[in-house]
Amino acid sequence: MSRRTLATVGVIALILLAGCSGTLSGAASEAPSSNSGSTIEVSGAGSASGEPNRAVVRVGVTATAEDAVTARQRLAENVSRMRTALTELGVGDEQIATEYYDVGRDYRPPRRDGEEPEVRYRASHDFEITLSDVERVGPVIDTAVGNGATSVDDVSFTLSAERRQRLEHRARRSAMTDARQKAETVAEAANLTVTGVHVVRVGGGSPRPSAVEYAATATPAADGGTDVESGPVDVVANVEVVYNATATGA
Repeated sequence: MSRRTLATVGVIALILLAGCSGTLSGAASEAPSSNSGSTIEVSGAGSASGEPNRAVVRVGVTATAEDAVTARQRLAENVSRMRTALTELGVGDEQIATEYYDVGRDYRPPRRDGEEPEVRYRASHDFEITLSDVERVGPVIDTAVGNGATSVDDVSFTLSAERRQRLEHRARRSAMTDARQKAETVAEAANLTVTGVHVVRVGGGSPRPSAVEYAATATPAADGGTDVESGPVDVVANVEVVYNATATGA
């Protein structure tokens, strides 16, 4: 198998807007308050980056035969061989989960006019392998492909719950700082002074991953192995804050 270096960039978006009114994405507005002062409503965005410490590798095993029973048997043999090799590599059964399983007909066009289409049976079994050590992605791919896997469908990098929480905290603080700076800019232009926070609208405690973008370049190597390089994972937080404000000098 040729050596491949996959440079991966992941983005995890932390959506913190629930029941929000007004314009988001950096909007700032001044609104009258029911009391003697005014309010300034702004949205803030912040982010925090961290190196991924969890990887997910998705591989597939496929076998074909002239009948369904043989196709299934061949598939089972290849899957068993792959899982045994992964176990010897140190990948536990709890790290491997089935994503898809199917046995079906595979029609091939006839070679000559007037002949019936050729019917073969295809058996497929797709797996998701979760790794807590991102440095092991390359060896896991090589082991799987060398022992029965017929495809590597996806490699993604993410964060453990503990590291994600730390980045979420930093992203929220950054978003609040951004909101405060916007509010003070608006207040200055309107001859107002920010006096405090009236309302902070946040919600949605769980991060929601976005699509992961991949930039892959193949590089030759003497050992013929696979290298997978991960980029940083960004956690992005958005907040909406309503500040109290009074006329400057009042």
